Amino acid sequence: ATLQRIGGKESAADLSIPKLEAVLEHMKRCGFKVRSKAKPAPAKAKPSRPLARDPESKKIRALWLFLHQLGVVKNPSEEALAAYVKRLTGVDALQWIDGEQAEKLIETMKKWAMRFLPQAVEDLAKEAAALPLSDLQRAQLNTVLSRAFQRRTFDPMQYAWESLNEVIKKAREAR
Repeated sequence: ATLQRIGGKESAADLSIPKLEAVLEHMKRCGFKVRSKAKPAPAKAKPSRPLARDPESKKIRALWLFLHQLGVVKNPSEEALAAYVKRLTGVDALQWIDGEQAEKLIETMKKWAMRFLPQAVEDLAKEAAALPLSDLQRAQLNTVLSRAFQRRTFDPMQYAWESLNEVIKKAREAR
């Protein structure tokens, strides 16, 4: 009856936006209180389940964060990692993957990193070359870099990346 009397129609679906607003204003004047169905987002949402703590899951998480440091992964969150895990394995959560799926994730992430890591190491090596380093530091870096570029595998390349970052950080702090 209110719809017909205020809006001129029997169904709210038939009302225009101005008529809907007029009906709503009339209902508010009669004591109606508008309540949102949406719940406010908590300040910091807690994960719906605890994080997987097994060594493989920790390694997968570390690789995910490493890919973020390289600039390859834009979103380092657990939700983004879960979406990646789901896409590669079909399993909804890192906690539920088996050993074979964990190995697949680890190796895939290493290969993904290796598409970008050699260039990142080269760029860092150029930056480190311009720093005032001791002969010992230069010799150590050259050893690490030559091993990384001879083998062209993930572990030595990551070690070279970490070593270069550490040397550059210490040089900046010394300034």
